[in-house]
Amino acid sequence: MLVQELDQVERDTLVRAAILAPSTHNTQPWRFRFRRRSVEVHRDPRRELGAEDPEGRMTLIGVGAAVLNLRVAAASLGAHTMILLMPDPQRPTLAAQVSVGPRGNGNGDGGDGGSLGALYPFLSRRRTNGQPTAHRGIPGDVRDDLSRATACEGARLEWIDDRDRVRWLRELATDAGTGIAEADDPRQLVERQVWVGGRRTNEGVPSTALGPRSGSPPGPVRDLGVDPGDRLGDTAKLEAEPNLAVLSTSRDTPHDWLTTGQALQRLLLSATIHGVAASLLNEPTGHADLGWLVRDPKSGWTEPQVVLRFGYGPELPPTPLRPVEEFILDEHADDPTQPPGW
Repeated sequence: MLVQELDQVERDTLVRAAILAPSTHNTQPWRFRFRRRSVEVHRDPRRELGAEDPEGRMTLIGVGAAVLNLRVAAASLGAHTMILLMPDPQRPTLAAQVSVGPRGNGNGDGGDGGSLGALYPFLSRRRTNGQPTAHRGIPGDVRDDLSRATACEGARLEWIDDRDRVRWLRELATDAGTGIAEADDPRQLVERQVWVGGRRTNEGVPSTALGPRSGSPPGPVRDLGVDPGDRLGDTAKLEAEPNLAVLSTSRDTPHDWLTTGQALQRLLLSATIHGVAASLLNEPTGHADLGWLVRDPKSGWTEPQVVLRFGYGPELPPTPLRPVEEFILDEHADDPTQPPGW
């Protein structure tokens, strides 16, 4: 008999996996609506960073990561998935539609030939880790595995081994991050104050998760603190020659940002399997006047999307998340900004 609806176990498994995706400042800018055996993934306009992310690039990268988590959860149930990105121009918040096949009717890989189902146990273990890391490189076989994970999603991971370019990217990320924290635009500071610092139970970045500020010379971490206590927090000497890589796509459109999010999350989950910590240095690629400085002129993959720092660091506590119910849109309503409900 053909199964027409996702049952409650499937719905719960899918959404609980999706909301574990990373997002800038932990804004969790996604909502979900169930349609028979499909999941609509909507961006949540109320949780977008209009000042810091005016194009919505990082919002869609985060939403793309949530899509990958949906696919991983479906694969863990032995179900194939079919993905449509931005399927309806008349519904601008609809970022993706994920159709889920019957449970146990697939091979556990999501239908793409990869090992998506094997990533499921690591969804809850993945962390964004800006803590100091051990002063050692990432082994070649691990690098290769992370590069393959990125390529499975149609993107490219370029490891930066040239010392001059490593130093350049480190300084670029540091300067860009400082520029945001001390921006003349008060809207950016207000956004940071809304989402970063203090005690937080279900959203944003609590002060305890900010980690140490970079000492001298500046290290490759994002200095997110805006409150006086956070800005005067402890400093730490970070690695002088960090393990950096650039995730790139061949184009730079909203569709590509969603692709980037899926590639990024598959990469981060694969890194978690290997015990490798990762953090994102978003500022250089998120600013039109800086992105071209990250680009490798010799590469055909001309659109850098994310600069990443890898290493071996301490384990961190879970990220605060909102209740699952807050992410669900009513199946029969048209407005994705409506109050949530099952």
